[in-house]
Amino acid sequence: MKNKSAKIHLICVICVLLSFILPVNGQRLNETYLQAKADMMREQYAEAAQKILSIPARERTSPMYLTLGASYYSAGKYNEAARFFASADSVRTNYEAQLYAARSYAMMLQPGKAAEWLQKYLAQRDKIAESELMLDPAFEKIEHSREWKTLWNSRDWYNTVERKIAEASVLVKRNKYTEALDIIDVEIANRSASSMSARFYTLRAKAYEAMEQYEAAHESAQTAIRMRTNSSEYFADAANMAVRVKKYEIALDNINRAIRLDGYRLDLYLQRAAILRMSQRYDEAKNDINFYFKYLPGDTKALFQIGIAETDAGNPLAGIEYFNMLIDNDKTSPDYFIARANARIKSNNYTLADDDLAQALDLNPALPEAWHKKGIVSQQRNNLDDACYYWKKALGMGNRDAAEFIYKYCLK
Repeated sequence: MKNKSAKIHLICVICVLLSFILPVNGQRLNETYLQAKADMMREQYAEAAQKILSIPARERTSPMYLTLGASYYSAGKYNEAARFFASADSVRTNYEAQLYAARSYAMMLQPGKAAEWLQKYLAQRDKIAESELMLDPAFEKIEHSREWKTLWNSRDWYNTVERKIAEASVLVKRNKYTEALDIIDVEIANRSASSMSARFYTLRAKAYEAMEQYEAAHESAQTAIRMRTNSSEYFADAANMAVRVKKYEIALDNINRAIRLDGYRLDLYLQRAAILRMSQRYDEAKNDINFYFKYLPGDTKALFQIGIAETDAGNPLAGIEYFNMLIDNDKTSPDYFIARANARIKSNNYTLADDDLAQALDLNPALPEAWHKKGIVSQQRNNLDDACYYWKKALGMGNRDAAEFIYKYCLK
């Protein structure tokens, strides 16, 4: 009972602090819209719509109308959705709204209106692949209609470059990275100054990342954001690639730019918190996590992040409290047990750490990090034979950190 009270107290302390937390870059954001975005993440669509509608019409932006339309679309209210997607596009040209307006009318079996909106969407260059549109569940409802056939027979909506992008994208999704790179490299060489090259560089980054060629992935992602400076998604991806090569200052610059482009994407604050934590800027990391908590209190991803931040900041007992909360609610995640084991190692509680690692490996024996941590526990217990066995097992599964321990303790 005492332990439960301590947990409740910990959560209350966080809640008291939340109203004073601001994003690190000090953006002025619409509070009501942030709450609506959080509702969307919780799939509370009616609540999200109600909040956005409470914002005066003169203050509503195109993205707000897009989210409003998405709330109705997700709730199956396609007529209202179509109306608000149209509003999003009327406030400012919004290609995503055009596509979703087309989907809304398709869901209502109005192929004429669906084709009209899809034609607007297809007229621009940064569109999804034709094959994706053909397989879209909404458009499958009208694929035999006269209007649908007329739209696709009227002209070729995709040029050669767009088809190459689609082909390379499909190959990356099918894990055929070498074949994808063959196409991408040729297209980049032919169109080094083209505005479409950013998409090829992004695809190349994803292919190299999947092939674990992280330096090449990082370089390609950085090139992509130099070519396309208005995409929060590109900057967020580039931040991840920079983390892969431990270039945390570049990663932080990239994620800050992503947030400046779209400060309403709450997931970006958790991403920045992780980068700040890796940069040993723990207080700033916790500020971002608490900002996220303000809108999504009790969110498991945020609890996990703040637990890691506390552990890395030298407060493993505080970290353990957060991991306890997570494990109390979900005993099926090996990540939670590994994280708590790491905190217990840092608090010199090797017996309980070993118990946590055993739990993680019972859930999934193919976890290189868990085997690596078991090696550390064994080494701290002066059982070097077991430690070397666990580190070699971890290395065989791809844990590169284990190589340093093998070199230091096992090659004598």
